[in-house]
Amino acid sequence: MHTVLVVIHAVSGITGLLLALPVLLAPKRRGRHTLLGRVYVGAAVGLSLSAVGLFAYDPARLWGLAVLGALTLGWVLGGFWFARRRPHVPGGRGWRIWHLNLMGSTVIAFVTGFAVQMSDGHLAAWLAPTVLGSLLIARATAREVARAPRRITVSPAG
Repeated sequence: MHTVLVVIHAVSGITGLLLALPVLLAPKRRGRHTLLGRVYVGAAVGLSLSAVGLFAYDPARLWGLAVLGALTLGWVLGGFWFARRRPHVPGGRGWRIWHLNLMGSTVIAFVTGFAVQMSDGHLAAWLAPTVLGSLLIARATAREVARAPRRITVSPAG
């Protein structure tokens, strides 16, 4: 079972890393973005669940993997939910901002996991993707907020 989990984890991780940039760069409408996005979500779910499964084999050493897996699962399911339901959130484009931040966080998780694996757990591999990714998410969020329709509110004279 351990080998199966490692294979699922590796294939999911590679798939997510390869799809992250094309999904981010695809026009945000039906078609390429949604198709690649669904495959990306599947990869993130596979990665997250296999991370929790692998944690069971060596909890003392893989606790960080379990935390990252649990967070990633929450982020990807939340981001997918916002994209599918498009709930009304104050701010006009509010659901898109939530989707962008949650899915961007999953990309940070994929890159962090890869960096940690390649660096044998170096502290910089845990921190650098989060710092850089958070700056990129903040920039994209600011752009999305700037695109939001401006609403003129009229308050009663009084």
